[in-house]
Amino acid sequence: MAEYYISYRELEKLFDQYITETLDNSQLLEHKAEILAALTGDYEQGNWDSANEMISLWENQINKPSQLLLGSRYIRVQQIMLDFLKVSCTSGLIDALIVYISQGSFTGFTVSVGASITVALWELFTTVKKLDDWDFCVYMQASTHFREHSEFTIDELKSWFPRSEHPVCNMHNSTWDCDYLEVTGNCSLVQTKKIEQALKSLYDKGLLMLNKENHKYVFKFKK
Repeated sequence: MAEYYISYRELEKLFDQYITETLDNSQLLEHKAEILAALTGDYEQGNWDSANEMISLWENQINKPSQLLLGSRYIRVQQIMLDFLKVSCTSGLIDALIVYISQGSFTGFTVSVGASITVALWELFTTVKKLDDWDFCVYMQASTHFREHSEFTIDELKSWFPRSEHPVCNMHNSTWDCDYLEVTGNCSLVQTKKIEQALKSLYDKGLLMLNKENHKYVFKFKK
């Protein structure tokens, strides 16, 4: 995936576009600063103070854009993360994670809900950014269908990939140099064991959970 520099203002505008493309965007609007802080901060070892500071910077940027506290600065972004940001917004994945964290108990802790959301999203983005090609493709495909399928079987997952009767990849674009999309329109991941390997990898990395329900193995997104 390509890397390029983008200004904080450009990133915010891109995120605003994803918000408008999302059916139920109330959580995204309410926690816009936290999501952008997760994308642009570094919170190794659960640096809550750093998270709160970055949230405050983004709140000022959003509410007082004329001050350009962040707008004139640039960060390096991977295309892979912009693709994932769009999918995770429009599919409801980020929304579900925000709701889950917001409903948690913080009794006895000084950690703010906002900082908790930011660090949790940063951990998700950081893990996804490090995925191998086929791991990322499988996770993206599952994330794309999150709104309708927050849990899924391996057969359901395979049915979402392009094949002879439906030879169109719903994720392929001009910035994605895919090694698995064949000239016929089929996806070679389905014909190999790569999907199974990717699911095991995603489970090992804590992005997916695996349960057995009604004699079938079902994958769920880790919260």
